[in-house]
Amino acid sequence: DSAAFAVRGDIRDTGALDRLIRNFRPDAILHLAAVHHIPTCETQRAYCLDVNVTGTENVLCAAEHAGIGRVALASSGAVYAWENTALSEDGTPLWACDNYALAKTGNESQLRFWTQRTGGIGRAARIFNTLAHDDPNAHLVPDIAAQLGHSAGAVTLRLGNLASKRDYLHAEDAAAGLIAVLRDDRPTAAYDCFNLCSGIERSVEELAGEIANLLGRNIRIETDPSRRRKIDRPSQLGNPGKARRLLGWTARMSFDQALSATILQK
Repeated sequence: DSAAFAVRGDIRDTGALDRLIRNFRPDAILHLAAVHHIPTCETQRAYCLDVNVTGTENVLCAAEHAGIGRVALASSGAVYAWENTALSEDGTPLWACDNYALAKTGNESQLRFWTQRTGGIGRAARIFNTLAHDDPNAHLVPDIAAQLGHSAGAVTLRLGNLASKRDYLHAEDAAAGLIAVLRDDRPTAAYDCFNLCSGIERSVEELAGEIANLLGRNIRIETDPSRRRKIDRPSQLGNPGKARRLLGWTARMSFDQALSATILQK
């Protein structure tokens, strides 16, 4: 029988990390620990790289010391170069346009180096924008919902870049995708990467309108210069075909279902 338990710690603490993995002896590791709030990654640049890059190296070294043969990590659709077509794992070049993407691009290289050193199997899940009702970070959807609040009447939303488009999927679909990625143990591919995305994108303005419709609210949108990102890719649309073909994974919830479950907490 397997038992589940939680240990509170810091992946920068190499001693604690080594002891945990050596004592627990997992069959595989799914590594999600990271600083992933983009504004935080930009304003606390050294902290972001310390956790996301040095911390990931600590996880991989601990896995190596304990003889763990399979590691999957959470990467991001942000690792791709800016393109106007659907981003694909084997056809779109990588280009880090911000500090977070720099860290995630580095993580993928770290994982590939780990497979070369150890002979283990490494998988990177390039997760696109995820929706969930209990998101603790100040991401776009929680921010819009907070601005709308519970008061009646028309509301003025203050947002940044309105035309930027993103590919959204629900956290439950992302979780299922991560498990599918972790279980992919094809010996012919020591390292591989997969998009976890829906293949459909919405602009910030469209997203705000759909949230308002769900809540039955009238909104007016104003662009707030202080909320505009200096570097913000116009489109981040993923191609989910590889994950569907090799893993049998596809997003089960439509965008409308995912947004409804997030905003109405169903």
